[in-house]
Amino acid sequence: MLLRLLLLTLLTTSLHAQTDAKTQLAEAQKMLKETSPGIFDLNGIQITAATREVRIPCSVLHQKLPIEYALCHEAGEKVHETILQTAVRPIQVQLALLLANYQPSTQGILEKLDPNEERPYSDKDIAPPTPGANRLAIHCEWKEADKLKKVPLSDFIQDSDTRKTPPDLGTWIFNGSLIDKDGFNAEITGSIISTYVDRLAVINSSAKGNHRDDLWISMPSNIPAEETAVTLIITPAKE
Repeated sequence: MLLRLLLLTLLTTSLHAQTDAKTQLAEAQKMLKETSPGIFDLNGIQITAATREVRIPCSVLHQKLPIEYALCHEAGEKVHETILQTAVRPIQVQLALLLANYQPSTQGILEKLDPNEERPYSDKDIAPPTPGANRLAIHCEWKEADKLKKVPLSDFIQDSDTRKTPPDLGTWIFNGSLIDKDGFNAEITGSIISTYVDRLAVINSSAKGNHRDDLWISMPSNIPAEETAVTLIITPAKE
């Protein structure tokens, strides 16, 4: 089923891109192991089938900086603009989300864009087959002084105009990265979770102002020390 889903997105791409993407997906699938009934491991990503929870191992890369991303692969192109990094590959994150029954779709990314503003991408947004199946809640969990802390990912981010976390930053969109003649784009860029609209990333923010690359900065007071191990937890959005 997962391979069929991927093949549908490959129909209009080159043979080279199809081969690369299928190879990447096959390699990721080989890493999938059931560690206990209904719980799976994919290169360190934990997937719980019953709750659709996906847990991704990360670490804090930067506490204080202007950002365009919340999470990138550790060797990605945008690590100088991200709060968190991970050794997990973007194709593995995408596969984990598919296994947890999330459906990649761009609906919701630009729902708050002013009609007078230029769209960051020209393609028409598409709804997922199941309403809301691309909407995610994301939290961060880590140990601090032997206590477990858990906060929304949005607590790590602020609007540079207001110096506050936007109230609509709690819902994220699983859009799925683009596949073109070069292959699965997120594997090339390393972009996984973007605050500034990036169709090459696996997940995007749906907050108002996400089209501005100068709007988002980290919230240092809420972010643990650099190199702190953090688990990023994805669950279905409640709204």
